[in-house]
Amino acid sequence: MIPATLDTKLPRLVTPLPGPAAKKWVQLDDQYVSPSYTRAYPLVVKTGRGAMIEDVDGNVFLDFAAGIAVVATGHCHPQVVAAIQQQAAELIHMSGTDFYYPSMPELAQKLAAIAPGKDPKKVYFGNSGTEAVEAALKLARYHTKRDKFIAFYGAFHGRTMGSLSLTASKAVQRKGFGTLLAGVHHIPYGYCYRCPYGLQPESCCTECATVLEREIFKKIVDPEEVAAIVVEPFQGEGGYLPGPPEFLLELQRICRKYGILLVADEVQSGMGRTGQCRNETLRC
Repeated sequence: MIPATLDTKLPRLVTPLPGPAAKKWVQLDDQYVSPSYTRAYPLVVKTGRGAMIEDVDGNVFLDFAAGIAVVATGHCHPQVVAAIQQQAAELIHMSGTDFYYPSMPELAQKLAAIAPGKDPKKVYFGNSGTEAVEAALKLARYHTKRDKFIAFYGAFHGRTMGSLSLTASKAVQRKGFGTLLAGVHHIPYGYCYRCPYGLQPESCCTECATVLEREIFKKIVDPEEVAAIVVEPFQGEGGYLPGPPEFLLELQRICRKYGILLVADEVQSGMGRTGQCRNETLRC
């Protein structure tokens, strides 16, 4: 196990990469695990401490990904480990769909307190980001009684059928699955540095939003049939693109005008206040 006294002498490589043990585990994974799990590199992790991780061959790496942004306190932080151990000794199985547990409303209350906006909020707990998007699609249709959606080129919202219909990052992600969710229309994302309409940054911030009223709502879909606009305030797979505030506020204005819901996927900062919710449906 990686010692607690890791210092600047690390990372440390002791074998060629990937090492012999890693190659064996990758081969076993190829044999028995679904190929739907995509991996960028044959790293086989054994343990972690702080910002460092050690593979099955004893090579130590600096984890720039922070476990894909889910271990903000570092790997195996003592307080986090202690909290997990304490809970495991009290109750392991938690079927929140069948019974009540004090921790559920307690956590929901904390999440609602830090989520953007002043309106009352309720929290949905899911197993993944794509499940949160699926829930947002269902909620939008159920609430508005409409069935159309607007999404953006470069977006990644997940790989289940509904969220995949919104995803427009790479064609290979949609290849082979046939007809997806009907009624999803994509438009360019607000990327002022390389404006899809050839405008200069000072004049293009809202162009990718106003095109909705100028083109889409006039020629393709009636706004009264649109349940939600689904947007990443900060696009990830699209190129790590922060949505310009003017662009996001223009989307909000359009949503309010036509009674459309604005769904912000993976909120980090938006509408002027920091939030940490994986998915949020904003009432506009």
